[in-house]
Amino acid sequence: MNIRTRLFRGLVLLFAFILVLSVTTSLIMEYYRSPLDENTGSISQGLEVNEDYGEWTYGTQYTSTKDAVDSMKEFAIREAAESFVLLKNENNSLPLKQEKPKVTLFGIRSFTPYYGSTTGGSIPDKAVIDNDPNRSTLITDFQEAFDVNPALLEAYRDYTSDYTWGSSGFGAQAPAYQGLYSTTDPTEPTLSELGITDSNARYREYNDAAIVIIGRVSGEGSSFFPGQEGRTTRDSNDPTKILNVVETDTDNILGISEEEQALIDTAAANFDNVIVLINSSSQMEIESLKQNEDVDAVMWIGYPGVYGFEAVAQVLKGEANPSGRLGDIYAVNSALSPAMQNYGGSEVGTEIAWTNASSYSGMNVNSYLVEAEGIYTGYRYYETRYADSLLADDARNAASAKAGTYVNYNKEELTFKPATTDGQWVYSNEVSYPFGYGLSYTNFTQTLTSVEVSADHKTATATVTVTNNGSVAGKSVVQLYAQLPYEDGDVEKSAIQLIDYEKTDLLASGASETVILNIDMSNLASYDYEGAKTYRMDAGTYYFAIGESSHDALNNILAEQGVSGMVNTDGTAYAAPQENKVDEWTLAEDDTTTFAVSDTTNKEITNQITEGDYATDVNYWLKNGIDADIDEVIYLSRSDWNNTFPITYSNFAIQSGSRFEEIMKNDFIPLASGEDISGITMGDSSVELNFSDMKDVAFEDDRWDELISKIPLSEMMGFMQNAFHQIYQIPSIGFNGFNADDGPGGSDSHDMGEASNQGTLFEDAKDYAGKVGTRIAPAPINLAYTFNKELAYENGEILLGESTLLYNLPIMIGPGMNIHRTPYNGRNVEYYSEDPILSGFTGSAVVQGAQSKGCLVNIKHVGFNSQEANRSGVNEFLNEQAARELELRNLQQAFTAKGRSSKSEAEGTTFRYAAEGARGTMTAYNRIGATASSANYGVQYAILREEWGFKGYSVTDFTGLNPIAAPKESIFAGTTAFCGFGSSTSYWTETALSGDADLLKAMQNSMHYALYALSRSYAMDLVNTHTVSLMTWWRAMYISLITISSVLTAASAAAYVVLSIRDKKSVKEA
Repeated sequence: MNIRTRLFRGLVLLFAFILVLSVTTSLIMEYYRSPLDENTGSISQGLEVNEDYGEWTYGTQYTSTKDAVDSMKEFAIREAAESFVLLKNENNSLPLKQEKPKVTLFGIRSFTPYYGSTTGGSIPDKAVIDNDPNRSTLITDFQEAFDVNPALLEAYRDYTSDYTWGSSGFGAQAPAYQGLYSTTDPTEPTLSELGITDSNARYREYNDAAIVIIGRVSGEGSSFFPGQEGRTTRDSNDPTKILNVVETDTDNILGISEEEQALIDTAAANFDNVIVLINSSSQMEIESLKQNEDVDAVMWIGYPGVYGFEAVAQVLKGEANPSGRLGDIYAVNSALSPAMQNYGGSEVGTEIAWTNASSYSGMNVNSYLVEAEGIYTGYRYYETRYADSLLADDARNAASAKAGTYVNYNKEELTFKPATTDGQWVYSNEVSYPFGYGLSYTNFTQTLTSVEVSADHKTATATVTVTNNGSVAGKSVVQLYAQLPYEDGDVEKSAIQLIDYEKTDLLASGASETVILNIDMSNLASYDYEGAKTYRMDAGTYYFAIGESSHDALNNILAEQGVSGMVNTDGTAYAAPQENKVDEWTLAEDDTTTFAVSDTTNKEITNQITEGDYATDVNYWLKNGIDADIDEVIYLSRSDWNNTFPITYSNFAIQSGSRFEEIMKNDFIPLASGEDISGITMGDSSVELNFSDMKDVAFEDDRWDELISKIPLSEMMGFMQNAFHQIYQIPSIGFNGFNADDGPGGSDSHDMGEASNQGTLFEDAKDYAGKVGTRIAPAPINLAYTFNKELAYENGEILLGESTLLYNLPIMIGPGMNIHRTPYNGRNVEYYSEDPILSGFTGSAVVQGAQSKGCLVNIKHVGFNSQEANRSGVNEFLNEQAARELELRNLQQAFTAKGRSSKSEAEGTTFRYAAEGARGTMTAYNRIGATASSANYGVQYAILREEWGFKGYSVTDFTGLNPIAAPKESIFAGTTAFCGFGSSTSYWTETALSGDADLLKAMQNSMHYALYALSRSYAMDLVNTHTVSLMTWWRAMYISLITISSVLTAASAAAYVVLSIRDKKSVKEA
């Protein structure tokens, strides 16, 4: 063989290898098409409308892409303006009076603010900041509204020039500089680092106000930690090496840092009007701002979104009147709350990791949370302990406090660190601003006219008159609270709890409005998991009160009861108002029946998660599989505050051979084999029904069974295992499959370059490709702080609903509805509030708005995602009362369509409301008790489906059909799909599954739930379309590689054959 023959043989092998590699790459790219589009901005699929299309049910409210972009911007600014909370306003320093005030901006956040979260599926889109024709940033908006000091502006610009613009995210980049955000460091440069001195600062030229902006980062996967560890930055390659330790006034990262305080001091020394803006979704510890006489105004702005700083400027100038209220309590030192005694799990030196976790490698075993605070989270703790501290002789040990459980309050030095000796618990030393607090530029009076309770005491109606007594127009929030009768030894009850709220219209000076509040009395029922094992209402007097905050309402009730010694939040003596604020209602005898049956399904309500495999109460597992140094966890009780205050429960181990261990291994329901499945029909091609025939077919209709019998097992498996940003095809019933996307703040992967109406692309869509999408509004926490149900409904219509219609996405993953257990969960930004009513009613309104547009929402994360530290696998332990009265009560509002505004249009108006409640959910990464969250039958099936009547789609978070998701157990618990790419579970084969009749029936039930939910969504309209593949750069690349390598392989092979023949002839001739 001569050298040329050998050369072409080598080329054949080389080009054949490239061909195989190219084909393999093409298959991988097509399999991962959705995430590839998401991360590269490509569009690989489009829709074409069938010639014989039927009538469309849904259509976008917009007439063009420009109309959509402009309208969404208007909404985003309007929502932002209603969300800001004015916390302090001494001497009416706000609003600024000048036509175009000359201001100096201080703080790194004045140049690179947090528009939203920096990580996760719904970060604000950097492309909007960079490319949107409506471009709006803090700097552009403030320069439009103010005459901004250029000296500091240029200094911050120069400082940031060394950093990379744009964070990494799932499918998009956040508008932030890499290296200038951290959960352990506010990354605040000093003025000297900026090169600013008194001689070049130009303070005197721009001295109408100093605006200092401070903030904290947040997002998916983010967690803060209290104490020194939370302020310590370590080398990522060598965690033992400390790079920096931040000093703060509370010893916590959420406190004011020395660098931030230095900026405030400089502002105070050079300006008569110092305004501080809080650019954070986590409750920062800001008592020093409250007490600092040199700080004139403080306003919480949260994360305003990519357009929201225009609203900030409007409020600062008085063009809009702040009407937001705090949806979380602002504690002086939140690390001292009872919930924080058991938190974390991934910081150095953690105490709450399983001591033998390493024995369970690959099984999602790491740490645990014992929520020993019970129901006393957030304001429920602070306000209830305050009420009990007023009792004679400190009868409930509320005023006395052990070291490390209260604040060492030093007003002179403005430090608020943990006390190191036993002492006194004083409310005004513990709380900076209470839940529901917020100021206005005008003054309102509110009078509680009446509270009428129905004869069956299932509902009540409250009437409140609101009058604007000030000189400027504004909106007022009516907050209605309740207090339940409590005696020592009773089921635990908070001294005050929100039961409803409404926001007024814009009231001109002197105008009044009568506000009606429709009360669901089930939200006053206490869950008794030890006695009645159901909901109960105890005999006694129930108090209803309005107030400017939870603390104000509680004081109003205490005054009605004749209690003395009450104080306002600032420690001054409380004075009873002239207007009526309180009403009473008496229940003659204990009631354990009225709310013991579901009003949705008539199912008996009883314990589901107190004992057994699905127990969330750690005390059950201490007897059945957890090894510990204690026999019992003591839950916090108001009968003895000081002696039941939670300790940190450490050194827990998983008991070998126990049922608990078996469940922790995620394989605890045996897979049967060889069972008779002759009564289960799958793949029946004789059935004539298709998915398109199921519009408006009731869930109980027998045609669903007929349709599902047509689906072969292989297609059910494919649908379940391929749910990452897609709804997988089911060809046997004519279901072609569609895209889905992450939320909750709009579409993560799509932009206005794809904007269409009923499958037809808008003519001007191409003008907006890569420039703007729907992730433009303030963070979800901002929405809750508006206390505006109608605005929340509109938010659902626009961010989720219009994402569905514009981008042809039947499923949007959102809203996020976990309770804020502590301020240290960095993902609180995606969730609404610490309060189940505010969170539940906000989420319910968002869900109804979204579903009115055909969006199949996936509420996330069900449930109990209370922290991001070790979120994948952390065990959440809590008693059933806390579970039902906080997280589950919150979620129940959205799943049952509760909390509707009394101002809303009548129920039944076409597509105005989706009265069935949420039709979809996403489960969590954390465990619920011992089980994977998706496998907890007690929560996911017994409560959601049997008690609440949930008949919808349930998908896991990004676990895939992996053993850590406990797939067969999850299917029995009602899971319909697994977010991920395919299966890595050994028994997920047709042969293995075909031996278990019960599992096959459960899979068919799951298909029933999923398809029913999809039939009541925009997916039913999209059967009028078919998907077409679009050319993308990566498709062009692999097609070119395949074509070129095929040609070169063929040519080389041909040359090799010819040369081989010649070689043989030459040999013969020789």
